[in-house]
Amino acid sequence: MIYFDNSATTQVLEEVAKLQYDYSKEMFYNPSSVYAPAVAIKGELNSARAMLMNYLDAPRDGKVYFTSSATEANNIILNGLIKKNKKALISMGDHPSVYEVAKNLKNQGYDIEFIKLTKEGLLDIENLKSLMSKDVGFVSFIHISNETGAVNDLTGISKLIKEISPKCIIHCDGVQAFLKIPFSLSETSVDVYTVSSHKIHGPKGVGAFYIRNGIKLNPSIFGGGQEDGIRPGTENAPAILAFMLACRIMAEKLQENYTHALELKNLMLKTLGENCTDFSINSLNAPTSPYILSVTFGGVKGEVLLHSLEKRGVLVSTGSACSSKLSGNRILQAMGQPAEIIEGNIRFSFSKQNTQEEVIMAVNYLAEELIKLRKIKK
Repeated sequence: MIYFDNSATTQVLEEVAKLQYDYSKEMFYNPSSVYAPAVAIKGELNSARAMLMNYLDAPRDGKVYFTSSATEANNIILNGLIKKNKKALISMGDHPSVYEVAKNLKNQGYDIEFIKLTKEGLLDIENLKSLMSKDVGFVSFIHISNETGAVNDLTGISKLIKEISPKCIIHCDGVQAFLKIPFSLSETSVDVYTVSSHKIHGPKGVGAFYIRNGIKLNPSIFGGGQEDGIRPGTENAPAILAFMLACRIMAEKLQENYTHALELKNLMLKTLGENCTDFSINSLNAPTSPYILSVTFGGVKGEVLLHSLEKRGVLVSTGSACSSKLSGNRILQAMGQPAEIIEGNIRFSFSKQNTQEEVIMAVNYLAEELIKLRKIKK
């Protein structure tokens, strides 16, 4: 099986899975209990928070909260930080766990506007400028598009926002960027940043977010007071600590993995050009992640092509797995792509576990399937 859907999820590393199993079996204690083994687990969780801040290169006076997913983290952030008496701006390119929350709040009467995208899938800076004012209290934009891989400039955009509205809270969904591309949160004016475990070969069921010191986040769920009351519920300590191991492994090989993914992406672009016809690359002229390649093939439907490749043992996607049951593609639509472009879209996403041989084999299969499907359509 050739797996090119790593933006949806990644395979858990063997040593990470083993650590999670070992902790689940031997160190299963509730971190809120007061006997020694539980206190020890609590201490390891606190160390994990410090580790995560280190991997983000974030200001050390901020805080890290663990959640069950990045989706939950984004929900907590938007529901807890967007105020009715302040305007909020949300990027059209944001993940559904941000965009759909914003839509829901807007339907409840909150003052929310959506920032346009450029044709390359980046945040439209001119549109942002036109919407910004001192009345804007919250802005959210994605770091790397999960659909096209387009990379937004955290430093430049956050600086622009703070120059116009210094007290504005800036949130970024960094799920596709964290430990995949080099960056330093301390070099930006971003206030809240979301990450996920299962996108970097950690277990599912763990997300986290960093929040700068001095920002008051109102809880949206209530319970026993864990995570400072922001996300109550017994912490999933085995998964969190396994997540930290995945972080350490990915951090140590960040540049090596980046180079490997870039080589795979460049090879796929070259091989597509040599073997396939009538296709275009989304966000071609934007800075993009080496881990994501969004391609539109003319004369076929993306979903049909996906299942044709699946029969050949190649797994890809037609976009975000979180919105795969929805028709169309909101991000490509926001980029101004016509229906026929959106219809034929396929996303390839790579990981450290993919090989050049897999790329060549997948494109050969793809070329054969395109010929078959286009003949059927005629």
